[in-house]
Amino acid sequence: MQENRRRSLEFLKKLSARNKDAWNTRPLLIAVLGDSVSHGCFDVFYNEQGRIDTLYDPESGYAAQLQRRLRRLYPAAAVTVMNAGVSGNQACHGLARLERDVLSRDPDLVIVAFGLNDCMEGLEALARYESSLRGIFAGVQAHGAECMLLTEQRMCSYVSCHLTDPRLREGAAKCAQKQNDGTLDRYMDAARSVAAEMRVPVADAYAVWNRLEAHGVDTTAMLSNYTSHPTPEASEIFVDVILETLMR
Repeated sequence: MQENRRRSLEFLKKLSARNKDAWNTRPLLIAVLGDSVSHGCFDVFYNEQGRIDTLYDPESGYAAQLQRRLRRLYPAAAVTVMNAGVSGNQACHGLARLERDVLSRDPDLVIVAFGLNDCMEGLEALARYESSLRGIFAGVQAHGAECMLLTEQRMCSYVSCHLTDPRLREGAAKCAQKQNDGTLDRYMDAARSVAAEMRVPVADAYAVWNRLEAHGVDTTAMLSNYTSHPTPEASEIFVDVILETLMR
């Protein structure tokens, strides 16, 4: 596991080379494959048809933030971060659309982030989650691209007083249960284990959120919907851990 954590990605070398000599190097593409957090979803609400809906703001999500940060650090490289997140997706859905949405674009690096929706299915779905992640990593590697696991953030640990709609409070209660009973922990541990098995570097945002919670930070207040979507400001944590992992 320690060896896997120290393993560096070739992508950063490509990025540096592109920044130094854009004339003789091809443009680079990062693909983000994930769920609503990757998609750029923030607050949630019930629409006129009585169905749950979300506020989409991908420019404030971590994928767009990552592109902006990389372009500031490596301006001549003009790297592109493609958002292939889909709200509501589980890892099995990411595997099903891997070729269509990601590999067909010939990315240099694929960042994979699933687990929030998967854990809501309970531990009975853990084996499917692991198998799906294994399939995604294998597919990316077989294509010749590099891969990175991005762990998710914590969900709410209590039902916030800011949630007034009974339906949203019910949803928050279910998420808090999966957070507090260790189900999400089990999923993130499983993701790390699959990544170690397949020598995929891990950008461990979940560990950062857990440290914040352990040191007295109210991480539920860092969620824009007080349930499962980080605020734009809290989404910067994903960017920080991705860059830290790239620069090891």
